[in-house]
Amino acid sequence: MLRLHWLLALFAIAMSSFVRADSPGSSAHAWLRLHGSNTVGQRLAPELAVAFAEAEGWRVESRRTEQLDELRIGIVRGRERGVIEIAAHGTGTGLQALLDGRADLWMASRAVTAEELQRASAWGRLDHPRQEHVIALDGVAVIVHPRSSLRALAIADVRRLFSGEVRDWAAFGRAAGKVALHARDDRSGTFDTFRALVLEGAPLAATAKRYESSDELVAAVAADPDAIGFVGLDSVAGTRALAISDTGTRALEPRRLEVATEDYALSRRLYLYAAEVQSARVRAFVEFAQSEAGQRIAERVGFVGQQLTAVRETPRPDMPAEYRELTEDARRVSVNFRFDTGLTYLDGKALRDLQRLAEFLDSEAMRGVEVALIGFSDAKEASPIDAIMLSNDRADYIAQMLNRAGVSVRRIRGMADASPVASNLSEFGRGKNRRVEVWVRTRAAAALDAARPAR
Repeated sequence: MLRLHWLLALFAIAMSSFVRADSPGSSAHAWLRLHGSNTVGQRLAPELAVAFAEAEGWRVESRRTEQLDELRIGIVRGRERGVIEIAAHGTGTGLQALLDGRADLWMASRAVTAEELQRASAWGRLDHPRQEHVIALDGVAVIVHPRSSLRALAIADVRRLFSGEVRDWAAFGRAAGKVALHARDDRSGTFDTFRALVLEGAPLAATAKRYESSDELVAAVAADPDAIGFVGLDSVAGTRALAISDTGTRALEPRRLEVATEDYALSRRLYLYAAEVQSARVRAFVEFAQSEAGQRIAERVGFVGQQLTAVRETPRPDMPAEYRELTEDARRVSVNFRFDTGLTYLDGKALRDLQRLAEFLDSEAMRGVEVALIGFSDAKEASPIDAIMLSNDRADYIAQMLNRAGVSVRRIRGMADASPVASNLSEFGRGKNRRVEVWVRTRAAAALDAARPAR
């Protein structure tokens, strides 16, 4: 019994290190701690955390910004007090906080890297669906002054600009003027994504002005007709986002559908990563963030949520005739299923999307629609005949998964490597091209309009 008392006393001493004063005369425990991405932590994480706390019966008592990109939200429930801690100094800072036990969740605006997986191996497999959670979709928007005549750029041209190879706007048919480059700092997940998808090993020009804050970067671009920068979609306001193309693809603007399907060349996922051993509160928060309520919050703060919509799209005339026939008078569902090489590998997001799609198609507004699945391969998958078979098999695989959920699929087609959405010159691009699109055809267009959530 004496040993038990000593253990309890030691436990109380250890736990006291987690108790922090949030207001005079009161103490509050760290209720939820999120570290990492500024993109996630600036608006989305605080909104999600507060909404989750309120759903758990807490109310917000105070908000304090102790230093740049650090927020403490005091919450109270009866006689209990807690603190939501958000430190948003960039994706690169969050992993160490998770490993050190200073964070419950790592906020990231890019996927975990192979080197980071190795560093965190003692904390489980961070890219496993139980530890890796997509909480919203975003696009890295390349922005210019709102009155700029520039409308679109190829990724290769964006690279030439930000590497310093092109220094004057006259190279793009504009009036002569020195290009003013604005970029996020090295700790930013936005910069990590830009470096991987755009720079591809080229160094960022030394003349680029760097920012920890997206808001400051946007303000600088909005004030200078010769400026160009890049930010997440939630920070575009006041500037113009350019349409972006990749090698062998058409230029796409970062519209909701193009980002939701991840067809936009610079689209990305926003993540929460957790250790293998998680508290019930952390698991509940992650579930809330991915729920319909959480995804509505993601939309409200400027990102693209993962709740599904059906959007009318006009098939392009350069598409195969069979594709145009399948999609005529149909609407595109705002999700793609992407595959590794071969057939059946689906990541955690895809597994969650299958559930979302089954529920969407089973909704009252979708009753009576005809579902079509169209599969694609990349340009380097075996022979043309094999590519057709693989693209068809992928669509058939998604159909089988939906059938198990009680959803009937009427049409399944494989289109081989038609209509690439990314360059086939890289494995990343080929991975984006190995996909299955979802289309619905209805006898009553009004039913589909009713299915779209209010924006």
